[in-house]
Amino acid sequence: MRYHKLHMQRPMRGMSFVDVIVGTALILIIFLALFGLLRASILISQLTKAKAIATAVADSQIEYVRSLSYGSVGTLGGIPGGPIPQFSTTTSNGTAYAVRTFIAYQDDPADGLGGADSNGIITDYKRIKVTVTYVAGGRTRTVDMISNYSPIGLETTTGGGTLRLVVVNAASAPVTGASVRIVNASTTPTVDLTTFSDIDGIVYLPGAATSTQYEVYVSKSGYSSAQTYLRDATNQNPNPGYLTVVTDLTTTNTFAIDILSQFQVRTVSPIATTTYSDSFATGADISSFTNATISVGSIVLSNASGPYEPSGSARMHPLTPTYLYSWTSASSTLVTPAGTSVVVRVADGSGALLPDGVLAGNSTGFTGPIDLSTISTSTYPSLSLVADLSSTDIMATPEVQEWGIGYMRGPVPVPNVDFMLLGAKTIGSTGASVSLYKTTIASTTGSTGSTMLTLEWDAYQLGLSGYDTVDACNAPPYTIPPNTTSETTLYVGPATTNSLLVSVRDSAGVAVPGASVTLSRTGYSETVTTSACGGAYFGDIGASAAYTIQSSKAGYASTNTSGINILGHTFYADSI
Repeated sequence: MRYHKLHMQRPMRGMSFVDVIVGTALILIIFLALFGLLRASILISQLTKAKAIATAVADSQIEYVRSLSYGSVGTLGGIPGGPIPQFSTTTSNGTAYAVRTFIAYQDDPADGLGGADSNGIITDYKRIKVTVTYVAGGRTRTVDMISNYSPIGLETTTGGGTLRLVVVNAASAPVTGASVRIVNASTTPTVDLTTFSDIDGIVYLPGAATSTQYEVYVSKSGYSSAQTYLRDATNQNPNPGYLTVVTDLTTTNTFAIDILSQFQVRTVSPIATTTYSDSFATGADISSFTNATISVGSIVLSNASGPYEPSGSARMHPLTPTYLYSWTSASSTLVTPAGTSVVVRVADGSGALLPDGVLAGNSTGFTGPIDLSTISTSTYPSLSLVADLSSTDIMATPEVQEWGIGYMRGPVPVPNVDFMLLGAKTIGSTGASVSLYKTTIASTTGSTGSTMLTLEWDAYQLGLSGYDTVDACNAPPYTIPPNTTSETTLYVGPATTNSLLVSVRDSAGVAVPGASVTLSRTGYSETVTTSACGGAYFGDIGASAAYTIQSSKAGYASTNTSGINILGHTFYADSI
């Protein structure tokens, strides 16, 4: 008997939708990776090709320069001069290449440098530097190529002289990387060359043609600038004037630049006492009444339907002054017939009474003036008054005929004040020896009463137009160091023909408040106490050169200075 073994076969399963999605995703990931590699490969190829072209352009320019005779190797407008353009462009494979050629004499250290040169010739060879700039891959890229070109036979001078330009900061330290432009329209060929100061702040240009007309302009981003100045009909004694180069000699000049500073000028009105008062002509300034009303310009108890109410109250609309400096006092005019009474209390902006810890006696109330000077303006920027009226006589009522709150307000910005700053640095003088100043700035404080100026380091005088400076926190003159941020707040008042602001400071330059300042001359004497900013203002006084200023304060040395000239609006700094 045969037995047959049964074999069970599983049915074939097709691909599900999930399998299709997963497979597609894997294929997409592999494709994107391959595409990224391809794209990166293409970009690298493009960058390599662009760099190779830039290198070829630089090499071609170097070879062209070296094909010229040694004496012809120089740039148009450069030092040394020659036929080669300082800047040119070429296009290859759709990419623009900017070519800058810079040529300068070099002093070979092998025979000594500068004054130590063994043969006295410091123009040993010429250095050619070609910089090719181009854009590839969305970025600006450069290729630099340098070659030295030596003369055949012995080294020689070129019949010119040497320009040595030194760039320093306010502390006389070298400034590296300053842009130095040299211009001379009187030479043949003309010179217009821009180069940069080295690590020692020096630009060294041997082989400059002899001339008296070298213009120099020195600058650096974020720094002040310096330059030479033309002698003309106005500036007859320029300082510095155009530089002169003499054959076989070195002309040296130093230019000082430094980081610019920020200086903010604010104009404000002085802090002044202001009083709000209400005589209840309409009752519009009353926030709420309880069993009280306005009658014939007074707050009284209500009696609309018969006798007066036994008690009532009224509360003022909260007073929230802008530019609040301090609270001073509150007052009221009260009338209390027999059998009646009224007290006034002080509340905050929400109507809650101030606790006695803030204003002593407020829970009981006041019938006379109230001292508010100890109340914090930051905690209580708003105040109101509350009147509590009562009567035991149904036919009588107390009255509040008037009340008010006093406060100090300021400083308040004064917009659009014109002013002028005059720096102390000069660029020369007229034939009559009148100084010509480098920096004169006419500006305005604008709609906000404030403006920010960018200034170079210097000492500055200030003058206002249409106002007197009656006080100043940081008073003129201003000494502005490099790379600083400072400010001045000028308190302005009505303009007078002649006035004086004395700024009293200690030996460290700090303002001295509470000092006594006396201004006097024959027939005139006035004493003013200095403000918190150390200022003492004397307005609408006569012009004279014979004033005496005396300043004193306990614990400080007194001063007595005569021969003070006051003409127009004058600032005077006194140290005690």
